[in-house]
Amino acid sequence: MKKIFLIIALFISSCKYNDLKLTQDFNDEENEVVEYNNKTTKIETPPNKEKSIVEQNKLNKKEGDYNFLNQNNEDELKLSEEEKQYLKPKIGRNFESNNLQIPPSSNRKIQVALFLPLSGKNKDLGLSLFNTASLSLFENDFQNKIELVLFDSKDTTQENQKAFKEIIDSKIKVVIGPIFSTSVIAIEKMARDNDITVISLSNNHELLNKTDSDGGVFIGGILPESQIDKIVNYSMDQGKLNFAVIAPNNQYGKVITEYLKKFVRARDGNFITSEFYEANNRDIDRATERVINSFGVPTKSKNRDTSYLSDYDRIYPQVILIPESGKMLSKLVNSINKLNKDERDFKLIGTSQWSEASTLKDINLLGSWFPAPEDNRFRIFEKKYYDSFGKFPPRISSIVYDSVLAIAKIAQNKNNLKINFSDFIEFNNAPKNGFDGIDGVFRFLPNGAVQRNLAILQVGNGKFETLDSSIEKFLKY
Repeated sequence: MKKIFLIIALFISSCKYNDLKLTQDFNDEENEVVEYNNKTTKIETPPNKEKSIVEQNKLNKKEGDYNFLNQNNEDELKLSEEEKQYLKPKIGRNFESNNLQIPPSSNRKIQVALFLPLSGKNKDLGLSLFNTASLSLFENDFQNKIELVLFDSKDTTQENQKAFKEIIDSKIKVVIGPIFSTSVIAIEKMARDNDITVISLSNNHELLNKTDSDGGVFIGGILPESQIDKIVNYSMDQGKLNFAVIAPNNQYGKVITEYLKKFVRARDGNFITSEFYEANNRDIDRATERVINSFGVPTKSKNRDTSYLSDYDRIYPQVILIPESGKMLSKLVNSINKLNKDERDFKLIGTSQWSEASTLKDINLLGSWFPAPEDNRFRIFEKKYYDSFGKFPPRISSIVYDSVLAIAKIAQNKNNLKINFSDFIEFNNAPKNGFDGIDGVFRFLPNGAVQRNLAILQVGNGKFETLDSSIEKFLKY
């Protein structure tokens, strides 16, 4: 099967870095689709090449423990030159022109479908996630039990359903993907009806409870509810009681705003105001100015005329939540600085969308807080990925890596070739009571949520600093 990993490398050389956020959900758009020859590809852990890595891991820990991601930067796993060449992408023809069908394995394995876009506008992202799954298989499938089978999800919902039907016909019962919530909606009923377990990459909370006892969809992204709960709780512990939000005028912005209201009021804080904006500079300035000048009044004051209140009596926001990232986040922060003529002291907070390099480049965000998985393990993985493929992985890659890891851990304890929906929920490794991945400890819940313990990170000078570490285990439920 050595040829299989070499074929992987041929796919990857045409990828471009596509930096999509871990926690922000994505929406599909109609687009011209480049055909993929309607082929599927199977990837297995190479039996000989895995041994050197396994043996090196055994020097520091028993085989079942978590691999290189638990080590310090100084002690991170090193690949030999031979192994690097084994994973390094080779220059080849455009991948659509290659015959990607690989003869089936002579050994029976647990088949896992990778349901990712390999043609059309999201091809580069899909191939990057394919790389990630291959690395995770290489690092975690110690017993060589898993076979990854690649399916092109393409772009439209109709194409999603057609491709998922191929998974059903292949009798595969575990799927990683799709990426976008519209794609998940298109196939979730098909998954339940055919007892298939899907680990999607979406974080759309509306997709929860799409499960039954035999199959359905897990929401692999970090849910907005857990993020806002964490950051509100931390902010109020620091004495910040008065909150406002500036959010995009879309479904995501409205969901975040409702969660902020819910958690602030549940803890007896003050929700001062919310403002929504369209993506243009004029509307951004309007929204930020209204938030900066907004205030609440003491509850004992029943007079609608608040002009008599002094600044001392007015309750101005102490915290402003901005659920944005990248260039739009910088525009909002610049607008706040420009329009804050009274120089009020605001603590800016965000969501785990902030966990990207562009956040560190904005000096106006220094000292700001946001909830996210701790960053050290992803930095190690990022270097590993770059050394193997010559490019940086998108942040969402950690979900794919951890999904393959979870399946490998479950497979270690299986005496047959079947992994069921209940195996994810009932996985037991006390005292952690969950899988230990790039994004920390996580576990699968019966309602389809993937629960994670988040940290509070602060934007520092060139790096994210951990203010409040994530808890490294779950209470058993």
